[in-house]
Amino acid sequence: MLYMLFGDGSMRKKFILMTSVIMAMGIFSGCSMEKAVETVNRVSYDKKFTAPYTGEAVDEKTSKNIPFMAIIENSNDARPQSGLVDADIVYETMAEGGIPRFIALFQKNTPEKIGPIRSARAYFLNISREYNLPFAHCGYSEEAENMIKKDSLMTLNEFTYTGFYWRDKERKAPHNLYTSAKRLRKAIINRGYTDKATNKPKFNKDFWMSDNHSKANSILLKLNKYYSTSYTYKDGKYYKSMNEEASLNKEDKRPIAVTNVVVQVTNIKLQKDNQHLDIALVGEGTGYVFSNGKYTKMIWSKKDVASSTILKDENGLDIPLNPGNTWWHIIDKSNIVEIK
Repeated sequence: MLYMLFGDGSMRKKFILMTSVIMAMGIFSGCSMEKAVETVNRVSYDKKFTAPYTGEAVDEKTSKNIPFMAIIENSNDARPQSGLVDADIVYETMAEGGIPRFIALFQKNTPEKIGPIRSARAYFLNISREYNLPFAHCGYSEEAENMIKKDSLMTLNEFTYTGFYWRDKERKAPHNLYTSAKRLRKAIINRGYTDKATNKPKFNKDFWMSDNHSKANSILLKLNKYYSTSYTYKDGKYYKSMNEEASLNKEDKRPIAVTNVVVQVTNIKLQKDNQHLDIALVGEGTGYVFSNGKYTKMIWSKKDVASSTILKDENGLDIPLNPGNTWWHIIDKSNIVEIK
């Protein structure tokens, strides 16, 4: 036996070693030989995979989905939107004329329709640079165009990638341009934009189980006389409304239900052309983080355009997100936030 275990012949070693273990298990545990064989042969290859931008457990294939961002319109003519319900993170802030716009990050899910896709602005590009991700858009402001060319940003402009977008005949232009996760991921592979993502959020469910946080069953953000958005907490999620109307996915009427709501307060001002906006994303400021029917005040900081936005509490401790999707508002100091 000793010769067979430690002598030549790797297959013979493995067979005799397995047999010995099975016999031992049968003797000392009282298990049948059949059960012992099953136990020894059961090699667990299970690993815990997570979606990088939601912190949720997923299968290996999903964990390797290519991430990307898309700039999505939010005028009255664009509602209800398609695909926002499946985004991992959605940033919402103002564009021209007091109308908000989104840049949404997709990785975990693969929505078949995303849009309406609209043009890029410099501050949306700066958000994409924080994650170092490619972004879908249709056109740009002059400032954004210069930034894309100067810094070789990972643009997926519809002007160049016409075949990866389509126009929906149910709506009028410019509110009818759409794409899909599969089409954009194909474009990303074609351009060699894969495997370049950098910053990812921090998650900790236990942080939000604490009773030390203040209650937050409803959130109201009054951004101007034309637009407000609100959230109502129910069954572990914050359900979104815009101008007092429930936010739904266009195709299947699924409600936008959010695990985390971040409100980042900063300075938003008009540029000299009195049309485009400057939004301060580098530096520091205040705000709130909401999850699990609770909230905490926060201080945000960001060293430079490519670094993460760090969220800390008033004691200087990190504020993690709760595993799940996130809606991230960037608002001006003059905007009204009501929490109940």
